[in-house]
Amino acid sequence: MRRLLWLTAAAFLAAGCSASPGGEAAAEKQPDPRPLGGALHYTAAESAALHRAEEREVRKCMASRGFGYNAIPVGDVQRRAAESPYGLLTRSRAAQDGYGLTVERLKKPPADPNAQRVSALAERDRRAWEGALKGAADGPREKIELPSGPTVSVPTDSCVFDARRALYGASWERNHYTLQDLRNTIVGDTLDHSLVKAAERKWAACMRDEGFRYESREDPLKALKKRLDSAGSDAAALRVTGREELRIAVRDAACQVEAGLAGQISRAQKQVEKALPNARTSLLEEFRAARDNALRRAGAEAASTARQAGR
Repeated sequence: MRRLLWLTAAAFLAAGCSASPGGEAAAEKQPDPRPLGGALHYTAAESAALHRAEEREVRKCMASRGFGYNAIPVGDVQRRAAESPYGLLTRSRAAQDGYGLTVERLKKPPADPNAQRVSALAERDRRAWEGALKGAADGPREKIELPSGPTVSVPTDSCVFDARRALYGASWERNHYTLQDLRNTIVGDTLDHSLVKAAERKWAACMRDEGFRYESREDPLKALKKRLDSAGSDAAALRVTGREELRIAVRDAACQVEAGLAGQISRAQKQVEKALPNARTSLLEEFRAARDNALRRAGAEAASTARQAGR
């Protein structure tokens, strides 16, 4: 289905969208900066393997509590793996998927494999099932204070919590939320860096030369989202908006290359991370070890399942 949606979106591309000679090759070779050495970034294959492993643990936990549970299918891991935390585009992705806005609007929400099971339960049993999966509303919680100030409250009596602890280890939730918060801070500080601001001014000038009067890289996304909202379910209006999205995204990607945006973001990120406290080093090492162990376990379990299925 995803492939068909991409092909549909690609068919929206208006004729005449082209880049300067060699621009596409340069765009595909541009840096892909990710905070913390990409510790929180997963390939599509890694995301799929970890998701399946977590779902297996959830199913085992639910069974141990006397409940049936159907694993949630793997989602759109390809798009998540390709997304840049800085909104960087390659020409190939822009030409195929645009910003992903129209394709996302065309997608139908995935069916919940547990919906029929839960709807058939009596009210009391339904609450018990949901409490086992997600934790009771008044159940025990782990409070995680984030470096930027907010506190995250995680239910510790849920099968989701038990599954992650079984797969990643006892410190996973705290380390994961802490590093996510740190990553968000790094992204924000990097985008505010003078190197990036200068590159974005060049990008805006490039887009003006292409006929788009944008001041910020968020401007085309805001305008397209407004058009999609206006289009509603009108197929013709969605097609028009889809063509426009691809046209803008292709030029956006070309202007990012012309402005050297990815390179400047990479340089700025290094400067931002250099100023971080050294305490993050041990935290990262612990997180990477847990992640690597989980990936090895997920791979081994997947291989074992495949062997059993082949018998």
